[in-house]
Amino acid sequence: MTKPTMQISDKSTRSNELKALGFIIFLLFPALTIAGISLYGFIIWMIQAFGGVVGH
Repeated sequence: MTKPTMQISDKSTRSNELKALGFIIFLLFPALTIAGISLYGFIIWMIQAFGGVVGH
């Protein structure tokens, strides 16, 4: 079998991969973390609002 030829240069591919990695690390993960913690807090707040504060 022959090796398929690449249309995009290796330098361009590496640049795109680094941009994607930067997006994931610096934007996506922090945004998902903040959203998850906020959602958890909202759920706890709604439980307390409609169910009353849980006693010890």
